[in-house]
Amino acid sequence: MQHTEKSILESIKMKDKKGLESLFRQFYRPLVMYAGQYLDRLDEAEDLVQEVFVRLWERESLQNVDSKLYSYLYTSVRNACLNRLESLKAVKQYALDELTDIAEEQPFDEGAWATYIQKVHDEIDKLPERTQMIFRAIVIDKRKYKDVAQEMEISTNTIKTSLSRAFARLRTIFKDDDMALFMLFCICTRILK
Repeated sequence: MQHTEKSILESIKMKDKKGLESLFRQFYRPLVMYAGQYLDRLDEAEDLVQEVFVRLWERESLQNVDSKLYSYLYTSVRNACLNRLESLKAVKQYALDELTDIAEEQPFDEGAWATYIQKVHDEIDKLPERTQMIFRAIVIDKRKYKDVAQEMEISTNTIKTSLSRAFARLRTIFKDDDMALFMLFCICTRILK
């Protein structure tokens, strides 16, 4: 174990927030890159690593680490990534189960489903042009924020803001239409296109 890891661990064991800050500065970027190998998007990897740091501090998990801080952090991030992937898989499975339940409760009317899917796409088409392009690129085409931002010559934050506004607008439009909201969810999770 490096001396810096040892001093960081000692600070953390004394509940000194400066130890956590040092730990964060030293390991955040490498852990984000590591998490990015599991997750599709950099912003998801960044959020996950931040959550791991917060959880480690709140649960005082680092109190029991005597050595190999590096290994402990990477294992924590790997496990968090695997849990996230498993939960995303469960969400998709839940959506598929919901589709099955709906199909069993009501006779399958392909025309009605197509109408709802078209309704969602029509509302996407009504978004401002740039927002629409961002929404389609990120949500439907599953492209990365960074790539879309570079192509459109705007910042990644602008991409995130536009996407957030698009989702807020669509949720507001479909707030009283459960089926259309469900179709939007299916389109966003790539169950339907």
